[in-house]
Order: sequence, then C-alpha cells, then structure tokens
Amino acid sequence: MKEHAFFERSLPAAEGVRASDLAELYRYLEDPALGLHSFMAVRHGKVIAEAWWNPYAPEKPHTLFSASKSFTGLAVGLAAEDGLLSLTDKVVSFFPERLPARTGEYMEKMTVKDLLTMSTGFAKDPHDFPWPRPDDVNGTGAHCCHAGIELPLIDWIRGFFDHYVSYEPGTEFVYSTEASYMLSAIVQKAVGCTVSEYLNRKMFIPMGIGEPFWEESPDGVSCGGWGLMLTTEELAAVGQMMLNGGVFNGRRILPEAYIRDATSPHVSTAHLGRPFCNGYGYQIWLDDREGTYMFQGAFGQILAVIPGKDMVLSYTSGANRPERDKVWNHIWELLLDRVDKEPAKEAEAEKRDQAELNRLTAGMKIPAAKGKPSWEMPEKAVYSGREYLLGDNRLNFSMFSMKFAGNPGETDRLTMEVPEGRFTVPVGYGCFAQGKTCVPTEKTDTDVSVVFESVSCSGAWTDKGYHLILCFDETSYINEMMVEFTPGGIKLHHSRICSFYPAVNAFLTGVEDRTE
Repeated sequence: MKEHAFFERSLPAAEGVRASDLAELYRYLEDPALGLHSFMAVRHGKVIAEAWWNPYAPEKPHTLFSASKSFTGLAVGLAAEDGLLSLTDKVVSFFPERLPARTGEYMEKMTVKDLLTMSTGFAKDPHDFPWPRPDDVNGTGAHCCHAGIELPLIDWIRGFFDHYVSYEPGTEFVYSTEASYMLSAIVQKAVGCTVSEYLNRKMFIPMGIGEPFWEESPDGVSCGGWGLMLTTEELAAVGQMMLNGGVFNGRRILPEAYIRDATSPHVSTAHLGRPFCNGYGYQIWLDDREGTYMFQGAFGQILAVIPGKDMVLSYTSGANRPERDKVWNHIWELLLDRVDKEPAKEAEAEKRDQAELNRLTAGMKIPAAKGKPSWEMPEKAVYSGREYLLGDNRLNFSMFSMKFAGNPGETDRLTMEVPEGRFTVPVGYGCFAQGKTCVPTEKTDTDVSVVFESVSCSGAWTDKGYHLILCFDETSYINEMMVEFTPGGIKLHHSRICSFYPAVNAFLTGVEDRTE
C-alpha cells in the first residue's frame, strides 16, 4: 500500500467553495446504491474535500479500467515529443512481421492519430482478446481457447489486423479498446520498453507516484486500454498536472501543446446521444461545460479536469451506467454549477457547515452484512470448521469452509480454495476485516477475474443463511454470497454488484468432505 501527499489541504471556503454545497453533495453520494468508493475535489491546486468509503482507503490503489486509455494516449504524446513516432505514422508500418497476407485499403491507411481518436474505421469494437486464464468466467478453459475455438497461438496484434475496416479511418468515432492496446504496442515498439515502464520514467516517478501496477497482455505489452492502478490522490495529481499545462511542482512533465491537442475535439460523438458530450480527443472524453475533459473508466472511475473552475475531481466507484450518470449529473448540479455563483456565507454559518462536512466525510462506508453474529447462533457448533467440496463451476471455486466466532469481538474466518491455492481471511461482524487471498494482483485481470488479492470481508446470519460480503477493495468489485447450510452440504448463491459477465452470478452446491 502507498501513501503520498501531493497537495496542500485547504478549507473549501478559503478556495471559494461553500462547505454546505459539498455537504449536500456528500449526503447524496453516501447512498450505497450509487457505489462510490472515493471522492476528491481540488481547487486552486489544493484539496478541499476528500472521502473514502471504508474499507476503501487513501493509501490503496484502485483499478482504473478504461481510464487507463487516457494514460496510454499521454505516452503517445511523450514518444512523439521524443521523436520516436509521429501521429501520422501508419499503424501497419510498426508490425510488418505481424500482418496477414493481404491487408485492406483502409487498414493500410489507418494512422496513430486514428487510434488515438477511436476513428479506426471499424464498424464496431472487435474487443477480441483471447487469453487462456483459469479464472476466466467465460469458461474458455485453461487452453488457448476463444469463443469455443482452440487457437494455435495468442497474438492480439495479429488479431487486430485480421479484422475488417469498414469505413475510411478518421471519419467516424467507434469506441475501441483494441485501438488502445495497439497504441500501447506501438509505443513499446518505438521506445523499446512497455508503456508502463516508459510512463514510470517520464511521468510517474518524476511526479512522485512511483511505479504503479499495470496489467500486461500474454505478449508482455501493457494492456493500454485497461489495467492501470492508482490511488485517488495520484489520479488527481495527474489531473492537476494537465490543468497546469503539463507542469507539476515546477517540473515539466508533458508538452503543453500536446495537452491542448489531446483535449480538443477531433471527432464527433453526437451519435452516442450523451448530454454535454463534446466529442473525443486523444483517448480523452470532452464535456462542453467549462472546458471540461475526462479520463473515464468502467463502473465509474473518473478523473475530471474543469479549467473554467480551476478544479480537478477524481473519484472511484463500483456502479453501473445509470448510477454513474446520476453521480456525474449531481456533481454538476450540487457543486460545479454553484462554484463562483453562490455568495459566501458568514463565518459562523460556514464553520457549522464545515463541521457537518467533516462528520459526513468520517462516516462514509460500504454497508456491512446485516444480521446476527455467529456467537449467538447455535449453528456455529454444527458447521464451524467443516470443509465443503464444490461441484464444477465457472467461478472455479473448489472448496468452501467457515470457522465461526465463539465470543464477542472475535472474527469469523473464511477459507476457500481456488486454482491458485487455498486462502483464509478474517470476516468481521458489523464491520469489514482486512485480509489477503492467495491470488497476487499480477495474476489477475480486472475484466474476468473473480478473486483478487486485497479483500475486506463482513458476515452475518440471516433467516436465509449466512450472508458473506467480500469487498475486493482495490477494485470496483464487491462479491456477495448467501450460504445455506444443509445436512452434509451447502447451497451457495454468488453475485456481484457490477460486472462485465453475468457468469459471476452463480448458484453453487457442495458436499461435506468426510475424508480423513
């Protein structure tokens, strides 16, 4: 875990923002249905509000999903500044050895800039990333399988070139994660190291962030379109650097001209029908209010730079599209639209509002499991410590066991077996208990994995059975299990609040392991 302080702290009123407006926003955001994990607001280069929903914490990095794409776009700008590539370079020119026997006319026309602006000419995003992962809930197995077909090799770059380009590149926006991956591969080919290593050297280390984790493809290429992990404050620091025209703490990090170009509209997104969307830059979304531009990731990972307000917002969450849109709309309604427009309050009133904001900040949390503690349940003596062998399932869980607390203040303990091995973690009552699984971060994929390394657990007994919540607190994922104990076996309902794959919502059965 990391702990950095990139900003001075200041009271909202000192930076022209009313504490009452932030408090009203926080009262809205504390609704668990919105899925917030963290929130930070920076104005005039100072943090004026920050909150983490326990067990999420300031020092814990959070996976950014597609907000990673924007960092890949910044790496392209740095490589161009170093003279190692040009935005007008043809994509095919970087990989002559990976091309099919014939490439179409439009594929041959596609440039680095077309990848940056997601105007590749594809009719839709191929999103074709075969990978033999044992934890792939698509159930493709431990071989090189994809869509039920066994492949002789995994080559995401060649896979890109195998797809048909329907339109003239540079003319139409079609969201494409494959385009972001190809940008990463191109930068790696041009600079001689991964995008992760390149940004470490050129941006992250100079800014004091260090060497954040970034997932890699089977070919050893930073995934580009997903997989970067940063803390909320690190994310905000990058936004402040962008707002400063590429300078952070007096040091030039990015070329100012590239930032202007990257945050200007290059292709229309009007056909998406998104209110206030002002087109797309270089892997960056644009909002037509106050010159705003955004790094956006699935389930609500957001870095928003608002030049017209001299503000940066960063927040993480585990929310689906309707909730994400509600959050962004209310941030404008309750906060941004009021900055510099509402009169300041008298000192005593502002002091009371600040106290209320502090109270709200301290109380943010993910709801723990509700019900009775194990030490009050007679079932604990019957089922505690028993191991249950689970039938074949796409979650790849093979064993489940609970050791229940016998006394107040003790924690229950969950033991599970997954392909990587067996792990035991504490389970809090009325709170979350922190633990680690046997699945290291570098062995997980934020799209398809079910179990991650850092986990906080809460459990309680209900009239339906034992309710278990596994908060993977460096991701957007919160898994829930309802376990019904029966004579000689268990029934386990597994679900996840947000996910790319419905297969994580599963019903598992198990029998007691009676072997000696």
